[in-house]
Amino acid sequence: MKSRFAPAAGVLAAALLLPGCFQSFNGPRPIVTEGALTDVLYGPARRLVGRSCADCHAKNGNNETHGDAWGHAIRLDSYQDWIDGRRVLLERLDTVTAAEQDPPVAAMPSAGFRYPLSDSERDTLLQWIRRGSPNTESGFAEGL
Repeated sequence: MKSRFAPAAGVLAAALLLPGCFQSFNGPRPIVTEGALTDVLYGPARRLVGRSCADCHAKNGNNETHGDAWGHAIRLDSYQDWIDGRRVLLERLDTVTAAEQDPPVAAMPSAGFRYPLSDSERDTLLQWIRRGSPNTESGFAEGL
């Protein structure tokens, strides 16, 4: 007697052999925690952005898997990327400012992300933005 499941099993087997199909069978993608702000001298910003932002906002991160991502997402590979995106970063890192947007937006990193920013870490980045994001080891403008 012929199994009524044989055709479905054949389709599933063929699909698994096609490149790009059912990629979730490869397991979860590892979180990218490096490659962001590689030329930034201010260590706290480089470490925090690497840990909590690189997975979506640096080369080889999650946004690289979405075809239109760089049309709307901020790249954070370099200091220049950070400077270019400071206005939006201020809006998205500050939880109050994010909620006041019209329409309101979620603060970054996204809720549920494995490596969130604590309040003090978020303040570190926001204060650096508000100081003009000087690219110095101290995070302050030279001579201050």
